[in-house]
Amino acid sequence: MSIKAILFDFDDTLGDRETYTHRTYCGKIDEILPDAEPWYREAVIQQCLIYDQHGDVPKGYIRDMILEKFGIDFGTDFPSYWRIHQPMNVVLYEDAIDTILELKKRGYKVGILTNGESDSQRTKVVSTGLIDLIDALTVSGDTNTRKPEPEIFRLTAEKLGLKPEECAFVGDMFRNDVYGAHRAGMLPIWIWPHSERRYADVDVIRIQHKAQLQDLFR
Repeated sequence: MSIKAILFDFDDTLGDRETYTHRTYCGKIDEILPDAEPWYREAVIQQCLIYDQHGDVPKGYIRDMILEKFGIDFGTDFPSYWRIHQPMNVVLYEDAIDTILELKKRGYKVGILTNGESDSQRTKVVSTGLIDLIDALTVSGDTNTRKPEPEIFRLTAEKLGLKPEECAFVGDMFRNDVYGAHRAGMLPIWIWPHSERRYADVDVIRIQHKAQLQDLFR
């Protein structure tokens, strides 16, 4: 069955999460330690990025680890701070919009499926202008399921009036995106913009830049 739609994860796939996550941690550190020595400040922020694990851990965990490591208290309201401020810092990868426009020009439907709270994830999609370019948006916070469960992938395909096997899914996290799409019957595409190499023992399509999708879907 031919592919009729390309679905995308948002953070670290369309959105340059490393950039806007760094900005958000900068804001929090500057709020707590406005006069911090620059090299120490950056050391704390880089440690935050390590603990952050591409957004796959609760913010309370990061708060606890930074308190233990540096004695810096982000406060009990840190999860709320994150929900408000991270969407304010969001930026897209440079090739995101051009790739979506080109895929649509070639006749493909385009959708976004993202884990996260409804308000924050929808704010990201709206503020970047992507909401006007896509044909479907699914946020796990609006459902009773989340990636990698097959149901949320199938739900997104249904919004497009398609079967899962008519959709390709592009994402950076193997468990949530690649494995989830595979279980749902979609064509998984593993994108990893941070490095030229990513190793796996399964035969999965791998790309480094979204522009490469134009060679896959003509």
